[in-house]
Amino acid sequence: MSAAARGGFVPFSFEVFPARSARAALSLGHTVQNLAAAGPDFISVTYGASGSSRDSSLDLLRYIREHTTAKPLAHLTSIGSTRAEIEQLVAEFCAAGVYDFLALRGDPPAGVPEEEVELGELGDTAELVRLIRATVARRVAEHAPDVGLAGAGPAAGRVCIAAFPNGHIRSETKHQDVLALLAKQEAGAEFAITQLFFYADDYLDYVAAAREAGVSIPILPGLMPVSTEAQLRKVSELAGQVAPADLLADFQAADGFAPEYGVAHTTRLATELIESGAPGIHLYTFNRHQSALSVLRELGVITTHPFDKEIA
Repeated sequence: MSAAARGGFVPFSFEVFPARSARAALSLGHTVQNLAAAGPDFISVTYGASGSSRDSSLDLLRYIREHTTAKPLAHLTSIGSTRAEIEQLVAEFCAAGVYDFLALRGDPPAGVPEEEVELGELGDTAELVRLIRATVARRVAEHAPDVGLAGAGPAAGRVCIAAFPNGHIRSETKHQDVLALLAKQEAGAEFAITQLFFYADDYLDYVAAAREAGVSIPILPGLMPVSTEAQLRKVSELAGQVAPADLLADFQAADGFAPEYGVAHTTRLATELIESGAPGIHLYTFNRHQSALSVLRELGVITTHPFDKEIA
């Protein structure tokens, strides 16, 4: 019996990133259509370091808003930005019909040492959460006073945040991460999405510590069904963990490419998390819909095979 059959409906969402070429943009449009047709809670769009993908991120958010029924959610980083710049960007997103945000400090531009990073005017991500909420509310009041956020769709105007089950690279302890999560909740964040991890206990132990500290918002586990050995090694680096030995061996035996192994691992992990009370799953797609949708089918969350119908 599937996880969905045992526990009822399982909410899910996806992450995509802007295309880096015209050819990739065509493929991404096809991927987004397939992902949107599955009925996600939202599709989030990443935002490059120091705004490096600003225009392409906004274009992709507009595409999701105008050409699918999915709710777009914009990543927004504060590193290297002034308050005025962030307010202007939030206003641009709102003008495009995007009211939901993932608030992030952000990574420094490639090649810039941490000690040389221009942090910008905001002290921390909690301050970014407050600024986004205030700017969205002001934008709606000014431009749609008779409609309000309700006119932007169900549960519009949400701000979510990142969570780090294995600790943030800039945190000295996991407890420090939990306290940061609590501060962002108190600033108005409504839910969190975790960074990648390989083992259920990483998530479950983190959530237990967060609840003990007073964090009450939903914490969505972020999972990625990797397709290649190279992706697995990259995810391992991002997660700050050694990749599962059996999964690595499977990819090596398949000459580095075997999407079915990534799907199977993610499905097992998602099943354990859902059965243990996770409020849903967030799938990092790497701009590929097939594996993400295969995970949902294996879970029983969607019933059609991802290749049953190709969407134009």
